[in-house]
Amino acid sequence: MKNEQMKMEKCGIYTWFGFVIPFPEKLRLIKEAGFDTICTWWDDMFVEIDGRKEEHFSQALAAGLYLEHTHLPYDGCDELWRPGMDGDTLCEQYCKGVSEAAESGIGTVVMHPFERFVPENGIWEVFSARMERIAGQSAEKQIRLAIENLPDRKGFMHIVDHLNANPYVGICFDTGHNHVTIPNDFELLERYQDRIFALHVHDNHGTSDEHLLPYSGTIDWMAFKRTIEKTGFGGSLMLESCYPIDMEKFDKDPAHEYQAPPIPPEEYLADAKRCCEKVLQIQTED
Repeated sequence: MKNEQMKMEKCGIYTWFGFVIPFPEKLRLIKEAGFDTICTWWDDMFVEIDGRKEEHFSQALAAGLYLEHTHLPYDGCDELWRPGMDGDTLCEQYCKGVSEAAESGIGTVVMHPFERFVPENGIWEVFSARMERIAGQSAEKQIRLAIENLPDRKGFMHIVDHLNANPYVGICFDTGHNHVTIPNDFELLERYQDRIFALHVHDNHGTSDEHLLPYSGTIDWMAFKRTIEKTGFGGSLMLESCYPIDMEKFDKDPAHEYQAPPIPPEEYLADAKRCCEKVLQIQTED
């Protein structure tokens, strides 16, 4: 059966866009730039700047924004594929994160099932048992679990297909990861057109995960828009871009590598909103 097509009309942005700013101030700037929605990071590593993550949903609503989804941490997630206490503990942490996010009012959590590729020594039976537990927690708490595509497309599809019977499991389609893997091939959107729970939208040049604004790299945004319009996705065009930095170095050591951008956050957000609107306004052929 063909999906009922829904129109994507809202602009969203991840609350990390390259500037270290207290969370309430970020919300104010994002709202004033004209965004409708946000996504956040579900961890306490930035609590000194962002405050309690459990309060972000209500704070967003008070600022006139909607927290559409939150991202579970992914550091060390390959341990889910290995037997032992480290993997068991991580599984418990994911289950706890799912429950906490649901209790905070959030409707969707995003998860990386592995760091980049299924680890060479990974054991499917170990991973699938843990993954089924996390997915079961999502169903119990009635919060959607969006599994994010990474360079290992085969491994990603195997996981999503394995959990097909659980209506609370779907995908988060990341345009940047997709472009580095198979440039301008949007087959994943077609394959999971009725199970797209979230988007992470950013650009690159097809060689590294740069997290650039749309139209700063080589993604074919017309092709993306044409494909997403044929799906049942009606959420936000959620930017996961940030002021250009070396993301690989930043992920390894955020404190050491971070340098404040040379422009004010208002300027970056205004540019981000224009890029978001440009994608939304693409007219595609029927």
